[in-house]
Amino acid sequence: MMTLYNNPQSRGLTLLPLLKELDITDQIQHVEVAYAAMHQPAYVQINPMGKVPCLVDQDVVISEMAAIYVYLADKYRDKGLAPDLDDPKRGAYLKWIFFCHGPLTEWIDIKNLNISAEDIEKNRRSLSFGDEASVQRFLKQGLQQANPYLLGEKCSAADLYVAYCLIFAMSSKILPDFEEFRPFLQTMAQRDSLQDIAWFQPYRT
Repeated sequence: MMTLYNNPQSRGLTLLPLLKELDITDQIQHVEVAYAAMHQPAYVQINPMGKVPCLVDQDVVISEMAAIYVYLADKYRDKGLAPDLDDPKRGAYLKWIFFCHGPLTEWIDIKNLNISAEDIEKNRRSLSFGDEASVQRFLKQGLQQANPYLLGEKCSAADLYVAYCLIFAMSSKILPDFEEFRPFLQTMAQRDSLQDIAWFQPYRT
């Protein structure tokens, strides 16, 4: 039995569709960590960053969202959500997961902090996302190439991560509802693992 430390108001909810797709919800013990307890000694001993989500699998502690995604998709690779190590598609798969965890998440946080475009431009070289136009261009070009999923005909963990991040940013009015996103989001909205997420309702046919 694995233990997932999480919080219903955190980005850790992004993991729930993955757990459903892997059919391992009954193998996960969920422990809710209140924000007030995240930096208390009991939890900091598990995750020194004092953040959720954090997955514990016996003696293995995985504390970053992207790492949990990759770890679980590889652990249950018989479910087909992760390309094999020698599959050429593995590179694109990892690119999308770490784009979400890095540049896209950083951009979302910067937008939430209401940092001015002038300050962003001034510090562009030190920001992983560069600027807003770069993030949007990356997403538009990549999603236009989805056929119908990011890696082709088969859904992967990267699709689940990208779809959730996209729909979160759009529902928060951070990212516009670009036409280039619609075919991909409509495809993802049909998956059983995303049926309980109300944000996808406009894309269900």
